[in-house]
Amino acid sequence: MSQGREVTITIRVTTIRDGTHGISMAMPDRLVGEWADSGARSLAVTDECGVRICGDDGVERYLLTMPGTLLRVRQLSDTEATVVVRL
Repeated sequence: MSQGREVTITIRVTTIRDGTHGISMAMPDRLVGEWADSGARSLAVTDECGVRICGDDGVERYLLTMPGTLLRVRQLSDTEATVVVRL
C-alpha cells in the first residue's frame, strides 16, 4: 500500500490575482484556490492545527482544515502559514 505523497499548502491573507484583498491557498507548483474578502486581516494556527482567518476585530471569519493526514502546520507571519499533509 502506498504511503501517499506529502503536499505543502501555503495560506496567505494578501492581494489576490484580481487585485482585491483576500485569501490565497497555493501549492509550490499551482494555485489551489483564492477568494476575495476585504475584511480578512490576519491568520493564526489553531491548537487543532487548522488555520483561522480573522477580521480587523480579531474575530474568526473562516476556519480552514486540509484533507489527508496532517503532518505539520507552521505560522510564518500574521498573514501566512504552511500546512503539510499526506494525501
